[in-house]
Amino acid sequence: MGQSQVDEAILLAVKDRVDYTDEQFEIFKKHAFPHKILQNKVIENLLTTTVIFEVVESRNCNIQHKVGDKFYFNAEGYMITEKCPDKICPFIMPYFSRMMWLIMDRIYEGLDPLPTFPFGHCDDVGVECGGMGNIRVEIKIVHEKV
Repeated sequence: MGQSQVDEAILLAVKDRVDYTDEQFEIFKKHAFPHKILQNKVIENLLTTTVIFEVVESRNCNIQHKVGDKFYFNAEGYMITEKCPDKICPFIMPYFSRMMWLIMDRIYEGLDPLPTFPFGHCDDVGVECGGMGNIRVEIKIVHEKV
């Protein structure tokens, strides 16, 4: 599969954004990744898609996440912290990370970003298994900036 041509201005913007050295920039340009994700349609989809992880079940959560709490991410992969609860349990973060990689990859491939299985949970096993409690979240995709 051949690589699509990416506008040099876009490549240079990425170089500046992540502060690549000239040597790192040359390595970056040789990989297939930037030629796939830096296409105008992909960029547009990333910038206009918001990922919401909504708590749909909460049992004995030590951080006190409640049903209806929402965690917002831009499809570029960053958390929109001002829209999230003040406290965020570290044991839900691994799930967010795994799903954001999957969602971003689906966007890169031109697919519907919503995973086939849009539910997940924190890593706490719950009081029945020696933990404290746990939460379950559902992924929702919004095709606009939130």
